[in-house]
Amino acid sequence: MFENLKIIKLENRALLKIKGDDNREFLQSIVTNNINLISNGKSIYSALLSPQGKFLYDFFIFQDNKNNYLTIDCEKKSYQELIRKLNIYKLRSKVEISLQDQIDVYTIYGADLHKLISSLKIKNQEGFTKYIANNLFFIDPRNKNLGIRIYTNNLLEEFKKIQTGILLEWHYLRIKNKIPYPYKDLEKAKSFLLENNFEDINAIDFSKGCYIGQENTARQKYRGTAKRKLVVAKIIGKNIANGEKVLFDNRAVGTIRSSSKELCLVNIRSEVYENCKKNNTRIKVKESELIFI
Repeated sequence: MFENLKIIKLENRALLKIKGDDNREFLQSIVTNNINLISNGKSIYSALLSPQGKFLYDFFIFQDNKNNYLTIDCEKKSYQELIRKLNIYKLRSKVEISLQDQIDVYTIYGADLHKLISSLKIKNQEGFTKYIANNLFFIDPRNKNLGIRIYTNNLLEEFKKIQTGILLEWHYLRIKNKIPYPYKDLEKAKSFLLENNFEDINAIDFSKGCYIGQENTARQKYRGTAKRKLVVAKIIGKNIANGEKVLFDNRAVGTIRSSSKELCLVNIRSEVYENCKKNNTRIKVKESELIFI
């Protein structure tokens, strides 16, 4: 039934349990998205910023369907840093933060995704969440084209029969949809969310009130001070390394970010991108050329 589906076990994720009477109030005061949106039927994607509004960490947040705690799904390489940062902000809040190491994380994607969603009786909308036999499913809150995420310690048998995918293929889907993977596409404590599509991937709530870094983020939104954007380009020629500078009229105007197959993400000055798109201009980078799509 699901011949055109792939499943990947995401080994690069860590899960943090956020318990305590103040867990929601605590997170609401520091992260970019609205914690009050979270329920048994809704999960979110969010970020933690520096006081200057620059990126530090990103994560998914969902609710346990039986117990009064929230779970943060974050990058495994930085989970210890994130715990330390959360503990700094915790102060006197009634919150306990601990690692959950008994749950595996999977993603399912592919052409038959709509059939799977229909069979699970899940609404095909970002963040929609459902528990089935101790497996938590949600449509990726960033973009529904990225598929379904599953959290479980005992994957349902029917999903074990799905063909195993490869991360390169999934990253191609991510790049095609202009979705950053922050640990490849952003610079920690340097990058701004609005210059990297975080508004477009449902990571920021501009009506929730104050959080760390909110002032600068709101200023960029309402005064239009963001100078760059993250865009998709087709590479004509050899692959280009992440971090390679993009030159235009003999000045640095952007940076190559992650790539897969012939596509890459580019963080580039907005006026240069608009000019190149309007005039179908190719930009030469090393031995290759970029076509913005």
